[in-house]
Amino acid sequence: MKRVALSVSALACLSCTAIAQSVDFGSIATLDRWMYPFNGAPGTRFAATTFGAPRLLGFDDHDAQFIVGFDTSAGVPVGLDVSEYRVTALTVTASIANHNQFRYDPTSDPQASHESQEGGYPNLIPDTDEGRPMELWGLGYRDGYDATTWTETTTFGLNPVVLPAQEARTAFMAVFDADGTPTDATNNLSEEIDRTPMGVGRTDDVAPGDLVPADTVISFEIDLCDPGTRAYLSQSLAFGELRFAISSLHFADGGPGGGTSDPLYPEFYTRENPLAQILGLEPTIELTVFTGPIGDYTGDGLRNFFDIAEFITDFNAGAPLADINGDCLFNFFDVAAFITAFNTP
Repeated sequence: MKRVALSVSALACLSCTAIAQSVDFGSIATLDRWMYPFNGAPGTRFAATTFGAPRLLGFDDHDAQFIVGFDTSAGVPVGLDVSEYRVTALTVTASIANHNQFRYDPTSDPQASHESQEGGYPNLIPDTDEGRPMELWGLGYRDGYDATTWTETTTFGLNPVVLPAQEARTAFMAVFDADGTPTDATNNLSEEIDRTPMGVGRTDDVAPGDLVPADTVISFEIDLCDPGTRAYLSQSLAFGELRFAISSLHFADGGPGGGTSDPLYPEFYTRENPLAQILGLEPTIELTVFTGPIGDYTGDGLRNFFDIAEFITDFNAGAPLADINGDCLFNFFDVAAFITAFNTP
């Protein structure tokens, strides 16, 4: 990250009243769902798998997804303007329920490295490492559903573009623009578009290329430099719930049960799983968010010299909160944004 040094004399002081605070929040999932067209028990299963049906007509590329949601309203203020949520750290975890069935890959793979399910993809390029990554995405909706109406037991989908279920799911893994508008990323292979997830699943307990043991905790640390990600998080926190989709493109042979061959793909514990509850392996979230007007940088309800001094200290140290415009750089634009926020009642 680039940054420039800043001194107290560079900023003017103004005193006014406002309330801001830094919140550390953690929770296990309050919602989860195996999002797969042949799931006969939505919202109540003990495990959820992720796998793909790459470039197979009638199926989404990211065929089996795992949706996890977290009610944040008990710890994070709701209903603020979206500009008054600044997430500085966010990690989601999910834990593996099957044992040594797939290989660990901590890096994203280009879409062209995936063969068609039926073979013969002409633009195939070699995958440079073993395994396929597990990835975290935001959640979008269709068919009139949104975060207020979609639940873990909502119907899988309506009106498929191609039977049996292509582009039909009522909730889908998505990427977002700077306004927080979602685009379905479920068929990026068929569209031949590389999409960037919010985070890639990683663990320090398994070496890349090795088989992943049961009970391994996979952490998804969200990249907060993307403006679409920041918009999605702010809108979700204002509503009071953060939801994500976990996906992977591990190969699976077809079948209503989720594959007829050896399950060489991840299987995650859900929050309903009794063993996960005993071992503490349910999906979790940990986040740090600054809420309220950023001009009250210290969060004491006043705007004065101490806000300026703390901002300068953080700015010169490259602390995430001092990246006011959220572009992961530290420069004049952050200083200007802070001055504007500081002088805005």
